[in-house]
Amino acid sequence: MNNTPAHWRHNDRGRLLALLLVLVTTLSSAGADGIFRIRSGAISLHDGVYYLDAKVEYRLSDVAREALDSGVPLYVVLEIKVIQPHWWSLWWEDVVAQLTQRYRLQYHALSQRYVLTAINSGERRSFRRLRAMLVELGNVQGVPVIDAELLQAPAQYLVRARARLDLDALPRPLRTVVYLSPEWRLVSDWHQWQLGS
Repeated sequence: MNNTPAHWRHNDRGRLLALLLVLVTTLSSAGADGIFRIRSGAISLHDGVYYLDAKVEYRLSDVAREALDSGVPLYVVLEIKVIQPHWWSLWWEDVVAQLTQRYRLQYHALSQRYVLTAINSGERRSFRRLRAMLVELGNVQGVPVIDAELLQAPAQYLVRARARLDLDALPRPLRTVVYLSPEWRLVSDWHQWQLGS
């Protein structure tokens, strides 16, 4: 099964090859100047459901920005897990729940607008500047994490979250290049909050 979008299979091969050449030539000299970082966050309980609010800093590397501006859609994933650690083991824990929020970042050359699409909900917003789109992407509000009734007292639970660029969602010809480049390894550390039962 071919997962490459149809517009990459037919119309943009020349542009993609040119972008590949640029990426290959920058691999040896480029530094990893991009960063994904969860700066703050909180868990709140409303009507029997725990929600996550967080501030995430998204800074794309030069090559990721260049790919985006050349028409390559980028996909960002926010991963959230509810963990029940065990007092008797530092290495063993149960994943009680996990969810993924996916976002597509695109640049439309004709309108000269950046478009942010929340894949889970289908909501789309457009921006004149990349920075404005990344700030909006990093403003995580009211993401439902788990129903409180699924937690068993007096057990303690943790919520962990991280943000990453989904390299597997890139067009197939790009993947062999990006896996070799540190500029494409954009992933935050896991951020952790205590969750009461």
